Amino acid sequence: MRPSEDTRERAVARLRHGYVAGRLDTETFTRRVACALQASHDGELHGLTADLPATRRGWRNLLPRRRQLPPVLAGRVLMGRSSACQLVFADDTVSRRHAELHIEDGRWMLRDLGSSNGTYVNGRLVRESEVTAGDEITLGACRFTI
Repeated sequence: MRPSEDTRERAVARLRHGYVAGRLDTETFTRRVACALQASHDGELHGLTADLPATRRGWRNLLPRRRQLPPVLAGRVLMGRSSACQLVFADDTVSRRHAELHIEDGRWMLRDLGSSNGTYVNGRLVRESEVTAGDEITLGACRFTI
C-alpha cells in the first residue's frame, strides 16, 4: 500500500531529527530523504528510520549526545555545499563554504566567505549584513527566508 503524504512527512521529520541530533551524517540523511520521497509502501519508510531512536518532543532532543549546543544555539551557522557546514545546500551555485551567520552584539550577522556567486540579503549583494526575521537570503541560486 502506498504511504500517505502524512506518513511520508513523519518519516522525513524523524530523519531530520536524527540528522540534527548527529545520528546521521549529511550524505546518509540526503540519501534517506530521497528514498522516503520515492517510497512505494510503508515498510520502506519504516526501514529508513528503524535505526533511529523514537523522537520525543521538546528542544532537548536537538542537543547532540556530547551535550554541546548545536551551532545555531551557540551563535554560529556555517552555510555551503560542504558536509562540514551546519546548513548544507546540494546546489552547484553554492560554494563549499559560502556564508556564515553569527551573533555579534546581540544581532544576527550574515557574512559572505568569498563565495563565487555572492550572498544577497533582500536582493542586495553583501559582504556582511545584519539580518532579521523576514529577510530573504540568496546563496547562489538558493533562496530562503529568516
